[in-house]
Amino acid sequence: MKSISYSILLIIITLSPTHEQHSDEKADGLTGTWKCEITYNQMGPFTTFMEYHVSDDTGFSANSPKNADKRMFGFFKAMLGRLFNKSPEKGILIKIRNGNITHYEDTDSLHAKIRIPMLGTNKFLAVKNSDGITGKIKDSTSVIGTYTATRNPSHSKINFESLAEKIIDTTGKYIFNPQKLKTRTWKRFKRKLRKLSTKAVDDVEFFFGFYRLIDKLPFSHYRLLLLRNEPGMTSSDNLSLEELNEKSALLNITSFAGSAAEMDSVFSIILSKNYENLVVDLRNNSGGGLNSAIPFGEHLTSKKLDAGVFLTHQWFNKHTDPPSEKMYEKIPDTQATTTKDFTRELMHNTARRLVIHPGNQSYRGNLFVLVDHKTASTCEPIVYMLKHNNMATIVGEKTAGAMLSAVPLKITDKYYLFMPIADYYTNDGVRLEQKGVKPDINIESQNALEYVRENFLK
Repeated sequence: MKSISYSILLIIITLSPTHEQHSDEKADGLTGTWKCEITYNQMGPFTTFMEYHVSDDTGFSANSPKNADKRMFGFFKAMLGRLFNKSPEKGILIKIRNGNITHYEDTDSLHAKIRIPMLGTNKFLAVKNSDGITGKIKDSTSVIGTYTATRNPSHSKINFESLAEKIIDTTGKYIFNPQKLKTRTWKRFKRKLRKLSTKAVDDVEFFFGFYRLIDKLPFSHYRLLLLRNEPGMTSSDNLSLEELNEKSALLNITSFAGSAAEMDSVFSIILSKNYENLVVDLRNNSGGGLNSAIPFGEHLTSKKLDAGVFLTHQWFNKHTDPPSEKMYEKIPDTQATTTKDFTRELMHNTARRLVIHPGNQSYRGNLFVLVDHKTASTCEPIVYMLKHNNMATIVGEKTAGAMLSAVPLKITDKYYLFMPIADYYTNDGVRLEQKGVKPDINIESQNALEYVRENFLK
């Protein structure tokens, strides 16, 4: 009888809360749920809740909440995704694996691999102390993200319902054409976004869930941004110039998000070299702004060019169609030379026309422009203008057909809605959105440069 009583006492002690707490202490308090903030290549912070597991005194793993796919897409779509290996295992979006703990006096050093959807697997290096966990995410050469965490014993979730309503309200206020919000597709999107806002437990689920919902919307340039600071309108390192032979040069423009000075600088070289042939590579260029696009056009034309018209929600509140020829002539030219000033004009006016004036000196040689199905936005009016004014030979694939004027609008302290505030029509009435520009020479884009070299640059 005494041995039985002693065995029962041992079981009670083993299962007692005091012993569980002692186990956590042996693992230096890492086991359990942590509220984490992750930034990645200037995106974020993404707030999530990571569950840490310690396998022994030096090994650990962690994961964000399970079944995220069910909350984002519904039970049946999630199960199909898992069946065909299109959803992560157990619906876990973020995983920390192969973790190793190095113990010091007051801190622990954590080394592991971290996997984030669409971003791949990278190194996770962190330090845990009494204040929490702070760390970095690195690729093979540099730091690409940060990681901070604090204890979350309440297992709280984030309420996204007010965010969803702000997205819907902001879209209704500024969308370029209010008629787009009367479609069945938009109404379905609203319903699913509201449902997502009640199911998602962290920024990762809401953010990636949003992107799965926008695929079938009847307009482009609609994205959710999660940023610590207001998104910049310009960037650098968008241009590179390469001499192909004594008479020919290749100008690669990865984005029109650069500055006027950047574009002027590269054209000063092109004009000083007096190249007979200039190949401009716009493949994989998703657009940008006016800051560098206007000087690009100015360096290519010797005459005034009408680059089309931008129509805002104020226009479509009064009209159902684009302007007639007589109405078009009455639309004022924009006075803006920067994206910021042009955005301000569109936010407060019915329509604006874009006119390109010749620069002090323009390129007079043969011009070839390489395009593909990712050549989009700001690129497309440029390609259309060059083609229809017989200023260039366009080579490659049809462009993306994603041409609306869009701006980032602040929704909360870290969420921005990038949305289209103006539609675009060419000066002869062609709407490029969902249509694109066909090349003069239709060829697989990866072969476009070689085709130009072999057929025009010998």
